[in-house]
Amino acid sequence: MRHHVTRAELRGSVLHLAGHGYVHRIATEDVSTELLLRERESGTEYRLPVTHTATPGLGREEDEGRYAYDRAGFEAAVDITTCGDGASLHDGLWDVSLAVGAQGICREVRIGNKRDGGISGAPTTHIVADGDQIRAVTLYATKPHGNLTLDIGERKHEVVPKLTLSTVRWASGAPTELEFAGRCALAGFPDGTLAVHLEDEAGGSAVFPARPVPSAAEDFLVRVPVTELRAGLWTGRLRLGPWTLRLPPLPRDLPPAKWRRRGLPWYAEPVPDRGEEFALRVARTDLVRAVTGRRRP
Repeated sequence: MRHHVTRAELRGSVLHLAGHGYVHRIATEDVSTELLLRERESGTEYRLPVTHTATPGLGREEDEGRYAYDRAGFEAAVDITTCGDGASLHDGLWDVSLAVGAQGICREVRIGNKRDGGISGAPTTHIVADGDQIRAVTLYATKPHGNLTLDIGERKHEVVPKLTLSTVRWASGAPTELEFAGRCALAGFPDGTLAVHLEDEAGGSAVFPARPVPSAAEDFLVRVPVTELRAGLWTGRLRLGPWTLRLPPLPRDLPPAKWRRRGLPWYAEPVPDRGEEFALRVARTDLVRAVTGRRRP
């Protein structure tokens, strides 16, 4: 077998592959090469068509050029949400192979261990929309062999460790907006799915989506305008579909935010004695207590 991968890239739910494959001393006539996805544990497999591409001069240095391999190239774009006979691939480790065929002869080979230098093989995880749910899909090269595999459903590559929240503070220039700063090592996720979700004691909720920071591809910020929150004690989590991450606790020395709503003074401040839990109290200022406090000697 001779094979080489020139492209292996996951874009959202679509796996893009390109390269060539042929059987030594079998000229590429009547080519019938297919892409083969096989789930490692269950043995479920799907054979998928590829686009055959020209490879002029390939293998010319072998056997004094007696065999032509000028139709050994392939390209494929495989959507994991539809390639299982119209349905999604189920969770598992899906090994990627070629079923290389020509002149009625077919041989299978795992691919990826021979690839262009620009294809690192390091895991890249995408969060993809699949019907009414979102799923984790990771493309990676196995160790030590370097063959390509799709990890669907976090069999080996978990999502939560790729999300971190480092700081929470009042935003610069916006003293009534809490700003969460974090890092995301995911290769991609649907717009609006990464967000801070807050809940109050009375069952109210509010959602504030993350936005990327242009200066650093993996950085994101979440802004929470506390003036939009109703009175109550608010807690919450960072969410990405079914995955959640605890919000960092508010610094004890964080000064309260103050503003007016319908002419009356309001404030938001950290709640003490909540340990490592994020807790924010939003309330209207008690004018009687405030005036009494100012009059005390």
